[in-house]
Amino acid sequence: MTSSELRRRFLDFFEKQGHTLVPSDRLVPADDPSVLFTGAGMNQFKAHFLGLKKDLKRAASCQTCFRTGDVDEVGRTSSHLTFFEMLGNFSFGDYFKLEAIQYAWEFLTADLKLPEERLSVSVYEKDEEAAGVWLKAIGVPKERIIRFGAKENFWPSNAPSDGPNGPCGPCSEIYYDYGCCTVGKVCPKPDACAPGCPCGRFVEVWNLVFTEFNRQEGGKLVPLPAKNIDTGMGLERLAAVTQGKMNVFETDLFEPVIEAIIRLLRHEAPDVLKRDQRASVYAIADHARALTFLLAEGVVPSNEGRGYVVRMVLRKAARAGRGLGLERPFLHQLVPAVVKAMGEAYPELLGRRESIAKGILDEEERFAQTLKEKIPLLLGEIRRGPKGFPAQEAARFYDTHGLSYEEIARVCAEQKAAPPPRADFEKAVLELQAGSRQNSRFAGGIFAKDALQEAVSGIRAATEFVGYDGLTAQAKVAGLIQENRLVEEVKAPASVGVLLTRSPFYGEAGGQVGDTGILEASEGKLRVLDSQWVGAVLVHQAELTEGKVRVGDPVRAEVDPARRQAVARNHTATHLLHAGLRKVLGDHALQAGSRVADTGLRLDFSHGKALTAGERQSVEELVNEWIESRLAVSVAQMPLAQAKAAGATALFGEKYGSRVRVVSIGEVSKELCGGTHLTASGDVGLVTIVGEGSIASGVRRVEALTAEAALDSMRAEVGRLQQDRQRLIQRNKQLEEEKSSLKAKGAA
Repeated sequence: MTSSELRRRFLDFFEKQGHTLVPSDRLVPADDPSVLFTGAGMNQFKAHFLGLKKDLKRAASCQTCFRTGDVDEVGRTSSHLTFFEMLGNFSFGDYFKLEAIQYAWEFLTADLKLPEERLSVSVYEKDEEAAGVWLKAIGVPKERIIRFGAKENFWPSNAPSDGPNGPCGPCSEIYYDYGCCTVGKVCPKPDACAPGCPCGRFVEVWNLVFTEFNRQEGGKLVPLPAKNIDTGMGLERLAAVTQGKMNVFETDLFEPVIEAIIRLLRHEAPDVLKRDQRASVYAIADHARALTFLLAEGVVPSNEGRGYVVRMVLRKAARAGRGLGLERPFLHQLVPAVVKAMGEAYPELLGRRESIAKGILDEEERFAQTLKEKIPLLLGEIRRGPKGFPAQEAARFYDTHGLSYEEIARVCAEQKAAPPPRADFEKAVLELQAGSRQNSRFAGGIFAKDALQEAVSGIRAATEFVGYDGLTAQAKVAGLIQENRLVEEVKAPASVGVLLTRSPFYGEAGGQVGDTGILEASEGKLRVLDSQWVGAVLVHQAELTEGKVRVGDPVRAEVDPARRQAVARNHTATHLLHAGLRKVLGDHALQAGSRVADTGLRLDFSHGKALTAGERQSVEELVNEWIESRLAVSVAQMPLAQAKAAGATALFGEKYGSRVRVVSIGEVSKELCGGTHLTASGDVGLVTIVGEGSIASGVRRVEALTAEAALDSMRAEVGRLQQDRQRLIQRNKQLEEEKSSLKAKGAA
């Protein structure tokens, strides 16, 4: 059974059980500052688990995930990965342990027909309810029901004693018995081998988490009013089991990538793929998949944040290749193989294949140059110093020369010099860069929230957005936030975050800035300076200019109409500019990001080189032709599959639900978009490109102005040209006079 069939069968099974199918969220979460990357299927449902959104009772998804917690184990074991797909079904206050266990067992044994005698389960040692379901309702023999402590079978691990505070609960895992040790390991207890044994005979296939408690300070577990189900099953592990493979890297998900690596290696090293080399090949295959998806979402290698993680993964793969004899850049050559393996499920990769490969190649070349130029400098410093390499010196090499801690530590080990402890290194880097490296760390628990999110979590109802139909609305104050905590009343003058039951204000999303305007309460007036979504709640950042406002007060909300119109004008222009770039440069010029404000717009797009003067002029002329044609701008709601079939452009990495909003501009543009727009292209007035440049490898940025701002810019440009013309005329006159004088002197 192919991996594509497994994906489809899982989703079909749970759709028949009344679950709403939800597309995979982005690897880079749009509205969750607590994590750098999406690491689990439940990430996109955090607002549902916290009770902030109530539009779903049951859901199922196949989520792309990225984790680096076990990056050093990738390739060495049969199942560790950095990039993987997680199949999951979820219940938000609907069904609980009995149904979750029954669904899992039915899918594995009845639908996929895995032999029951090959399956064992684990439960939390104190969870008698789950153990009873497995024993009595399912009929699993008692000897195949293993009890583990909170470290193994509680989520988050050891939450009762260690935290973090927040939703948590016991879990139950389903294991498949291969019948023998895997990856060349020898079982330490062959006569008593059981789930959890390091020999790999038993592989965890599915984890069922029963979120039933809210952990509070002191480790107190308070039952949640609504109990939830969160399950996760790695597609790669399931594929290995169903395809009769004892290693995820032998499945069809990896086959094209492994074959591409082997082709490269046989050219460089004919005797490759001995046991010690196989781990490196597998690690390269995993990292190539991760890099392809991360760069497709616009994450580019850098020295901080997500970019730092991407850089480290790429360099780790490059070092593995060098260990196999691949001295020249090679990772970029694996992108077509990744797309071949994953393109059916993620067709958006096809349009970005070239730009992804170019981005990887640029970083590979940068890494090779770094090794060539900087490693000798590092060697010199290490040899001149004592046996240990100080953290401050390591931080300086990182900050000045771009050498990572991993590279510094490796060279230290080769020279038999003690590398600095990582904690000391990071502290020294923080002192140098005022915190930039700190941002590259992963946050803690899955429910970790910043202070504002923590405050908003006390609001148990989502904000109803009514801003497509009008710019005013009557609502009630659902909450007030000051100093990142909920308060009952605020008196003027004061800054306050206002939460409403419903709002016409567009919260910043999809590159479009948040609305501004006014709120009129029964006893106070507020000026809204910005509107931001925090989960499912819209926070109106406002200044209370007079009177007071209380929770529960009725309010009249009104969006600034002139600013909303200016933003809509620039958003419609952004769609036209995107279409124009693709028309002139090619379909590869896909949007990689945008910023739509009232004062102007910017658009990031995939393209490997600067626009020529002719290309820039062609794009500008084409966009203005479409504006002059007064094309109708229409908006329609439809299923995602129907929108894609109709040719709507879906921006890869963006989050879309099962029903989407499609914005069409005549026949020239059709995009999935949640922003506000004009009703006709002619109302844009005029577009002029005022800037173009590179922001990352393979990614360009254009900046543009519309309407009066565009006209003012062009007038200013004409004025500058006239001034330059006058200066040239004056200079020419001066040169003619000098020439005449020189002629006269020459004649004399």
